[in-house]
Amino acid sequence: MDQAIRVWTLPFLRVLLLLLFLPSRAATAQDRAMDFSGPFGVSGVLVEGNAKTKERIILRELTFAQGDTLAATELYDRLKRSRQNLLNLGLFNTVSLLPTFLGPHEVFITITVNERWFWWPQPFVRFADPNFNTWWLTKDLSRLNIGANINHYNTRGLNETLYLKFQFGYSKQFGLHYRIPYVDRKQRWGLTVGGDYGQQDEITIGTEDNKRVLLKTPADNVIGQWSADAQVTLRPDHDFRHIWRLKWTSANVQDTVVERNPDYFTPGATHLAYLTLGYTLAYDHRDSRTFPLNGPYADVSVDQYGIGGNSPQVTAFTATMQRSWKRGERWSFGASLKGKTTVGGNIPYSVQEGLGYDDYVRGYEYYVIDGQHYFLGKANVLFAILPPEDYRVEPIPWEPFRTLHLAVYLNAFTDQGYVWDDRYAAENFLANRWQQGYGVGIDLVTSYDQVLRVEYTVNALSETAFYLHFSQPF
Repeated sequence: MDQAIRVWTLPFLRVLLLLLFLPSRAATAQDRAMDFSGPFGVSGVLVEGNAKTKERIILRELTFAQGDTLAATELYDRLKRSRQNLLNLGLFNTVSLLPTFLGPHEVFITITVNERWFWWPQPFVRFADPNFNTWWLTKDLSRLNIGANINHYNTRGLNETLYLKFQFGYSKQFGLHYRIPYVDRKQRWGLTVGGDYGQQDEITIGTEDNKRVLLKTPADNVIGQWSADAQVTLRPDHDFRHIWRLKWTSANVQDTVVERNPDYFTPGATHLAYLTLGYTLAYDHRDSRTFPLNGPYADVSVDQYGIGGNSPQVTAFTATMQRSWKRGERWSFGASLKGKTTVGGNIPYSVQEGLGYDDYVRGYEYYVIDGQHYFLGKANVLFAILPPEDYRVEPIPWEPFRTLHLAVYLNAFTDQGYVWDDRYAAENFLANRWQQGYGVGIDLVTSYDQVLRVEYTVNALSETAFYLHFSQPF
């Protein structure tokens, strides 16, 4: 009988005790869950996957540090921005930042990176013309440059870069540059030094009807040029950069150049040697420098070409503003404004540059608009046909290439531009008048910062064409 009582009593007591203590335990768990609203102290940071990159290079890009206390919303914002900063280094295929909550007010951050391949002996075939579209008009193989860039990124694991260039074909160019992003312990000051030599037997000596006038001397090089430069950078925080530049240039041209265009250098000169001093202040808070979908960018620059002697004595001021707005997973809007003004006495043709080279109104790829001052405005609407995604391709034997980044966008755009020219406008009908272009296109963005744009454009001359580009529109 006593044994039977014990058999029934023990389970009954266990159930009773469970019912008595269950509410208090549930309440305690609920209270703890509610406590995870922050603020959170960052108790530690762990970096994984950096086989070569030094940890301090990664920690420099974080918008938080061990010991910081952050509100919950601030924590996730800073994790997102830190990831963008790390991807913008160009050192990693993928980056993840994982918070582990050790208590109601304590978080531990694990950073996992997948490093890129850093040695790039990269053969290339490039166009001597301003862009692919202009070259395609003639398809002249003699106007191709063939060579190789030997780039060693992330040298010593410190995000330093060694650039070597060997180019033959239409023009011969040889260069050596070395970039050190940080030379001090606080990782604020950087330095770049280098030198180049180039020669070619054809150059642009002017424009007529906004087409380049080329001068070719097959028997000898029409121009030869040496240059050496140094650049000092200061990055006081993640988004601001100060850049100081010093460059020495020495160039020689044949007498034929002066006969055809006496103002190619200083009047009547076949040789020009001068120093260029420059300064840029840049603010960059974009989510991606390769193909921005959200965030602002702005810069202002001043460059003084020539200091004393028979040097050009020309000053150029440039300013850029660009902003992108991401709306949802698929939509993004972007706009940019850029202006340049060049002041001085007799501005050499070799120094002045309007639209048609690095900066252009879409739809005018076949034209060059020389001038001393210009304005350029661009606007884009992007729809992600295939939103940005990283794919793992395991059969690839090398880990740095197993991650494939891919995004495809439908692009609608319009550009506006104006070039002020008080020297060559009589021969060039596009100068001193508004130009505009608009159209649609497909943009492909893939691994290792590669961009391909195919666009159909209509310009103010009612000309239509398909154009191919290999960079972002801004």
